[in-house]
Amino acid sequence: MKNKNFLSIVQWKTLLVLLALSCFTLEIWAGLYWERAMSPAMAGDLLAELGPSDRDYRNPIIKLQAASPLAQAGAKVGDRLVFEHAGDRSRQLGTDETIAMTLYSAQGSRHIEVRPIANPAGGGSPLMVKTIMLSNWAIIYLSLLIAVLTGWRRADDGAMRAFALALLANSFESVYGQLPGGAIQTWLNMLVKPAGYLVANIAFIYFTLTFPTERPHFRLAWVRRLFYIQAAAFLLFSSYVTAQALHLLPWSLREHTRVDLWGETMVNLSVVFSLTALWFSWRASQGATRQRLAWIGVCMGVVYAVHFIANLNGTLGDPLSGELYLACQIVAIMLAYCGLAYALLRHRLFDFGFAVNRALVFTIISTMLLIVFSFTEWAVDKLLHFEGREKNVIFDAGVALAIILSFHRIQHWVRHKVDHTFFHHWYEAAEKLRHFLDKAAHIADAAALQNKFVRAVEQFAGADGAAVYLLDARQSFTLAHSTLPGAPATLDQDDDVVIDMRHGAASVDLSERRHAVPGELALPMMVRGELTGLVLSGAKAGGQQYRPDEIALLRTGVRQLGLDLETLRLKALERHAALLTQKTAELEQKAAAYAREADALRQIINGGGQLQAITQ
Repeated sequence: MKNKNFLSIVQWKTLLVLLALSCFTLEIWAGLYWERAMSPAMAGDLLAELGPSDRDYRNPIIKLQAASPLAQAGAKVGDRLVFEHAGDRSRQLGTDETIAMTLYSAQGSRHIEVRPIANPAGGGSPLMVKTIMLSNWAIIYLSLLIAVLTGWRRADDGAMRAFALALLANSFESVYGQLPGGAIQTWLNMLVKPAGYLVANIAFIYFTLTFPTERPHFRLAWVRRLFYIQAAAFLLFSSYVTAQALHLLPWSLREHTRVDLWGETMVNLSVVFSLTALWFSWRASQGATRQRLAWIGVCMGVVYAVHFIANLNGTLGDPLSGELYLACQIVAIMLAYCGLAYALLRHRLFDFGFAVNRALVFTIISTMLLIVFSFTEWAVDKLLHFEGREKNVIFDAGVALAIILSFHRIQHWVRHKVDHTFFHHWYEAAEKLRHFLDKAAHIADAAALQNKFVRAVEQFAGADGAAVYLLDARQSFTLAHSTLPGAPATLDQDDDVVIDMRHGAASVDLSERRHAVPGELALPMMVRGELTGLVLSGAKAGGQQYRPDEIALLRTGVRQLGLDLETLRLKALERHAALLTQKTAELEQKAAAYAREADALRQIINGGGQLQAITQ
């Protein structure tokens, strides 16, 4: 069953970039107020507990500490509040800001402004608070990165789009409470947050029902009906929350509705449903697909299991609480996303290709060089003392020169480690092709060599067939062996592909369809500077492009194929020449024998003539 995409690839990528930029911008904005989240002196608190809103959307004060700024403003337990900015109730307050609200008491209503104060009980261990917040931000950026990579590289797959949307929505989830108060934060909290909640849950459920695309659960009618029921329930819940935030719901509907219990129950059911779908997909799969499902199930299962436990904990009245419980949640989610990132790169859950590989290489190299240079500077400042700026400059120049001279070795080592660790499938495929090329010189038959080479190319590149063409006596290129659909029987010597190869002695990209030749890549077979043949390689599975390292290795392989075929041709000529020499020698021996016989006959004839003359 093929996923139907409602947006074209261009439209989807545009939406993906806009959402990612929006989330990244909000994260940067929220990060500017990091002290409110990480410094106990800057984290503000009203030291009051508010109850659910009444029929007039006012929040009653249930508990009030003596040091509360609300108490200092004359508020008492039982009074009711309406925040000027509704989002102020559900965000991190700061001791450096003023919160405006309307206070309703027995004496009437009045407008007050209070400044939150630091909680006298303290916000817990400063180290623990900082660790939790830094881990939370790392999770947000990591999930955002994975979402963008997945959504961009697999833009043609509806399941991958849903997966990227789920991660993006989760990235948005943590930013609302960190933004400063105001109209934007209130609007995001009232309208965007419920929408993100809807997208995060529905998108992940859809992903689990449509991945893998070879045998999705979504093909079953009863599964689709369950999905539609859940989607309708989440849509109804998000609409209810939005309407409540906009003060559009009547009291008769809100009075008996436990909206928190409703939402927690739906999330718990969706987590169970989604993970069960992944488990059944895992059981029915084999090989690489089974491995991918295992990684996705474990990593995303941990993330959603943490949410499941948190929701269940809230339903039961928060029996689990405190820094240790929160730290365990953060660590579990962090490990899950790190595991997902590792699996994406190491086990090719979704192939991100050459760009990510090289980005990793240069990021690691840059980081290593920066660390080395910084450590050297620190060590020099601590251990050595140069007098004068000139000596410092000379030493810095010496360190920079040493780094430059060692850059090539560092780059080679890092590239090897990245290729071998995170892109092991590239490494294995290249090693298999190199191993074949090492053995190819021992293949004695040209037809067998061409057949095995075509199979090796298909396995290495995941290509949809390949074709070998050899130069014939008419100076055209004749098809010698092919598994490539639509490969022509001959290529004229003046074909555009042939001309391009003669001109540049390089591979030709056929993906732009400027040529009438099938396949994605044409590789020249050069022997002593002459084009003696060529190889066409078909399109790669999944519509991916050939990487530069793949093209380089294929060119090496085709060049060796040409040399091996030329060697076999010369050996055949040598054998033929030896055979001709042997036949010539045999004919010469026979000719000599015939000559001797002729001489003998002549002697006999001559002797007979002499005998006749004597007789006469």
